[in-house]
Amino acid sequence: MVLELSQQQIHLLHACLAESVDQLRDEVLHTDERALREALKAKLDRLQDLQRQVDSLMRAEDGEAPLHL
Repeated sequence: MVLELSQQQIHLLHACLAESVDQLRDEVLHTDERALREALKAKLDRLQDLQRQVDSLMRAEDGEAPLHL
């Protein structure tokens, strides 16, 4: 899937992802059940991968950049 995002949308997505990563990381740290913690860690890894993709888009100089999911 390819989404065309403006720089403003990329920055908003970056902020939302950063907040979600922080919240999910806290959830992983405070979860006692091992199976649930492992599932949350897997989701956290995927979210952080997406955040890295958005970080690279933010460094792009053009106004519109495709986001490959």
